[in-house]
Amino acid sequence: MDRPFNDILEETYRQRLEIGFLPSYTQWTEAPAHFSDHALEINGHPVMEDWEDGYMKELAAIACARGGTVLEVGFGMGISARYVQAQGIAEHLIIESNADVFKKLREFAIRSSVKTMPLFGFWQNVTPTLPAGSIDGILFDTYPLTSEEIHRNHFNFFKEAWRLLRPGGVLTYYSDEIEDFSSEHVSRLHQTGFMRIEKKVVAVEPSADCKYWRSKTIVAPIITKEHA
Repeated sequence: MDRPFNDILEETYRQRLEIGFLPSYTQWTEAPAHFSDHALEINGHPVMEDWEDGYMKELAAIACARGGTVLEVGFGMGISARYVQAQGIAEHLIIESNADVFKKLREFAIRSSVKTMPLFGFWQNVTPTLPAGSIDGILFDTYPLTSEEIHRNHFNFFKEAWRLLRPGGVLTYYSDEIEDFSSEHVSRLHQTGFMRIEKKVVAVEPSADCKYWRSKTIVAPIITKEHA
């Protein structure tokens, strides 16, 4: 049986604090990224593991539902990016803030058959350069870089997602929730203007030693901008 959600949140929070965060965002940019066959680790943090494959496939399908131009925030191991480009979209914009991971992203873009634009930096600096109402779908999956961002780093992006999306555009992201949205989560979406809030509950099989997820399910949000 899955452990209670609050227990999972608390364990993840504690473990990330024990690993420790860098004093500034800019230091994350140059922190060495260590890739193995199954995981990505940066500054001692388990950023991504390959058990997320099926979940990333679902997020990619949600973000690409309208085709057109898709923005992905965070490249990681490139799992979701490969699924995004299998959807027949017109253009793929990908933001990545770690220099080592960005090298992998540039290699991916060179090999891609889809028009791909790698963008280096933190989304807070990069997305303001993109025109309002220019994006059909967004997949947001960044790693928390401060203790305040643990389990809620996607909240700060909601306002910018609303600005970037065309009416009818879709936002999805790594939700950190087992089977439903928290009341705080829904409130943050409503405050931004998102009222059409749907989800899929995706079955996953995290590795036995995974430090950041212990449940057998995780929510895939389907957040639609219904009007300008």
